[in-house]
Amino acid sequence: MPLSSPQGNATRKRCQPWLGTFVEITAAHADDDLLRRAFGAVATVHERMSFHAQHSDLAALRHATPGKRVRIHPDTVSVLRFAIDLYRRSHGIFDVAVAAKLVASGFLPRPPGVDLRRMTGTSADIEIVSDRDVILHRPMLIDLGGIAKGFAVDNATRLLIDAGMTHAVVNAGGDLRVVGETRIHLRDGDGAIRRSLVLSDAALATSANRHTRRQRGGTTWVPHLDAQRMPRPIDHAISVIADECMTADALTKVALVAPPEAERLASTYDARIVPLEPSTGADH
Repeated sequence: MPLSSPQGNATRKRCQPWLGTFVEITAAHADDDLLRRAFGAVATVHERMSFHAQHSDLAALRHATPGKRVRIHPDTVSVLRFAIDLYRRSHGIFDVAVAAKLVASGFLPRPPGVDLRRMTGTSADIEIVSDRDVILHRPMLIDLGGIAKGFAVDNATRLLIDAGMTHAVVNAGGDLRVVGETRIHLRDGDGAIRRSLVLSDAALATSANRHTRRQRGGTTWVPHLDAQRMPRPIDHAISVIADECMTADALTKVALVAPPEAERLASTYDARIVPLEPSTGADH
């Protein structure tokens, strides 16, 4: 997702690989230490919420005994709390417990020692006991890939704001948050730029699955599933604007699968679905 930002000696831009993508941080008047700490905030989310890491919170949850408390980090609990709320409000469309399907269809690696046939739980089977404790009432595989990037972007952005930054962009593979004002160019599912808009002190996330498709058992699988856990191939991209990137990130997944449901939820979360074609007036 191309974006415009002020250029000059005062603007610092750095890029690092995290969360399965490239994270780019651009900030005016930022020193190396501030950028290092901002990337550290992203790295911490990666370590706690990685599906692949054997010592992450998600690894602890997939090996948990149903009905037993699992102690995880408060940040992971916060993300799960939001995910459970969206699961309920979206009538099961947004479900972080679909990872068993994503493993079976080849989008995620099979964790060692995991029997996919037992992983039948949904987000409805996750109980938040405290800010540190979670109970899974049925075995499940949880993947936070549809929400953790946005949470990481928010954490890094808040760090920059607290440090006094008045113009900055944190961009994790197209899921981004802007401090100040920046022009964003939106690409469609085919990679073509379809729209340009100005984002001001807000977040934007984009999802697509045109180029992430796999054939399994005569079915075209994509990483976006409906409430029945069936794939929904979509040729175009969807973008959502919200105050926080975690909200925008999660809502794009609903918007791809069920646009009317996403429109209803957008007002609940003070968000906006971005149409691919520009409106008649100037964008702000």
